[in-house]
Amino acid sequence: MDVNREAPLEERVALLQESDSTQLRAIFAERLEEPVTIHLYTQRVSPMALPMPTCQTCRETGELIGEVAALSDKLAVEVHDFVEEGEDARGRGIDHIPALVFQGRNRGTVRYLGIPAGYEFSVLIESLIDVSRGTTGLSPATREQLAQLPKPVHLEILVTPT
Repeated sequence: MDVNREAPLEERVALLQESDSTQLRAIFAERLEEPVTIHLYTQRVSPMALPMPTCQTCRETGELIGEVAALSDKLAVEVHDFVEEGEDARGRGIDHIPALVFQGRNRGTVRYLGIPAGYEFSVLIESLIDVSRGTTGLSPATREQLAQLPKPVHLEILVTPT
């Protein structure tokens, strides 16, 4: 899988620093339990110069997710073209790109829309760990309250870059 189709290998510069990669390898080795597939919905670069809306952060998101997944054999990335696989995307609740859908031991669906940069990067890492374990760090009291909900809840958390 090459999510960096635009630039030859020798031109790409790693987004993660080596010290960060080393630390993440150790975290993943210790905390990931089951495999996780990261479905990346993106926009492939067209070989034709057609005027079309472009995804401003798809390339960077693909590069970042590729680097993160390379740090553990329990992480895999499947790249999906948002246009060509639109029906599948809509079926997974994806209406914006870049988008990530985590598939692992989790019971629900975890979707992440946008580039997981800045403070959101730690959310990405913790989400991968939670999906791998099939659980979260919620307190027993919170779990008990959530169990009382009469039907499934669709929760969206919105963040804006500063």
